[in-house]
Amino acid sequence: MRKVATIVLFFACGVPFVYGQSEIARHEVSATFSISGIDTRGAFNNDKSRDALYGFNLQGAHNLNRFFGLQGDFSYFRRSFNTGVGNADLTSHLSQIMGGIKVQDNSNTTRFKPFAQALVGIAHATNFPRVLRDDSQGKLVTARNDTGVAFGLGGGLDVRLMKKLDIRAFQIDYNPARLNGDTFHNLRLGIGLKFRF
Repeated sequence: MRKVATIVLFFACGVPFVYGQSEIARHEVSATFSISGIDTRGAFNNDKSRDALYGFNLQGAHNLNRFFGLQGDFSYFRRSFNTGVGNADLTSHLSQIMGGIKVQDNSNTTRFKPFAQALVGIAHATNFPRVLRDDSQGKLVTARNDTGVAFGLGGGLDVRLMKKLDIRAFQIDYNPARLNGDTFHNLRLGIGLKFRF
């Protein structure tokens, strides 16, 4: 009788654990419309701030348990700037591929799900503008072309719409990139959708 009671107790304790595991979204894919505030030092504006590039951000994650997951990230941004020299335009491109960790409540029943992520990877820039000099002699802008290391440190908020679908209310990342020996202190903002399965 004692053995039967022990077996029943073992299964009774194990049921909530198994049930809880089945309620976790193991995989997810998100797509966001994104704006990247590029640290150009005011290449095409008058307040020496960032210039915006527009694009998208795709992410995929494998959740190890309810709160931790492995994250993959791809983003692409572009914009054409008027250089002010004749009719010449400068088209800038930035693509990044990164991977890292994500912290979030991955339960299918949680409605509001803030998250944090830490990513590292590679950035490739084409015609990336940067102010070299802005003084009495005028503004000197260079266009950088390079591949270097990139980081993504930030987070955001997902809100559950349905069992397998969330809206990404916002995402914000500090997104520095090291290109041609300079560090670009970029910011990345996004809004979109996340699918869980």
